[in-house]
Amino acid sequence: MRENLTTADRVVLLLALIPYLIERGPTPLDELAHTFQVDRRVLRTLIPFLGTAGVPGETRTYQDEDLFDIDWEAFEEHEIVSLTKVIAVDDTPRFSATESAALVAGLHALRPMLPESELQVADGIAAKLAAVEPAVSAHALVSVSSDPEPASLAVIAGAIDAGNQLGFDYRDVRGAETQRRVEPLVLAQSSGTWYLRAYCLDRDDERTFAVDRMRWTRPLTSHATRRADGRAALPVLQPSTPGVTARVAIRERALSSIAGFVPRVQGAGAPGWLLAEVDLALPEVAVRLVQAAPGDLVVEAPAEAREAVRLWAERALAQYDA
Repeated sequence: MRENLTTADRVVLLLALIPYLIERGPTPLDELAHTFQVDRRVLRTLIPFLGTAGVPGETRTYQDEDLFDIDWEAFEEHEIVSLTKVIAVDDTPRFSATESAALVAGLHALRPMLPESELQVADGIAAKLAAVEPAVSAHALVSVSSDPEPASLAVIAGAIDAGNQLGFDYRDVRGAETQRRVEPLVLAQSSGTWYLRAYCLDRDDERTFAVDRMRWTRPLTSHATRRADGRAALPVLQPSTPGVTARVAIRERALSSIAGFVPRVQGAGAPGWLLAEVDLALPEVAVRLVQAAPGDLVVEAPAEAREAVRLWAERALAQYDA
């Protein structure tokens, strides 16, 4: 029998007593002590607190009708615990509209990484969350879409789950295409873009691949021998063999947006800005930096990285020229 209970243990015990007493009705103190494995003397000091617990009513204060109550005569004279007033325990707890929206959005974000066996479960949960009326809103804030996810994400997630190698054609930032065989390690999303961290068998080194640059992604029959080593799920975009070091100015609020590039903060710049260095495999990768923090990052050096960003911006703007 436990005699020394922490405050948390006492709260949990009181919460557990209520449904037990509702189901069993009047119950001897000794039976409660045996059932919950608590010394009867400790239990006897806790039972009176039931009469001070409840749910505040419309006045937001605890009035008589807002509190639980017990049969005090039966308790004091016969050590029988019996609830005579139950408050709000029959109410069905519901998520708020914001909580439901966050859960549904989370399920949709995780969907591409789930194995086939769990997709139906995730879709069912998302549909139920979206259909249930929220606790504090008369209007649904989210909807469940059946739009298919990019097929390559499911293929990559399946290969990671099965421990198989992957094959695909890859187009780098210069537009050159190569065929790759990899052992996939981690699939993650950063700033709206999916990345695959994998051991490239053709380069004999770990590399990070942007999924939107992968084509004809297919699982291979060969089994992967390498697995993720417990590092952060976000793919590290820092190259194994540094190519160029870019100097950038970035707003403090946007620093987390380029965390995958492992920036090294050098100091403060203009008010609200930081100066940082980032290792890039190629100058053209600076475009990815700007895309990760649009409007909040300026590439200051080297010149070839600035030129890559300028050319990319010109090509983008040209689509809108009359």
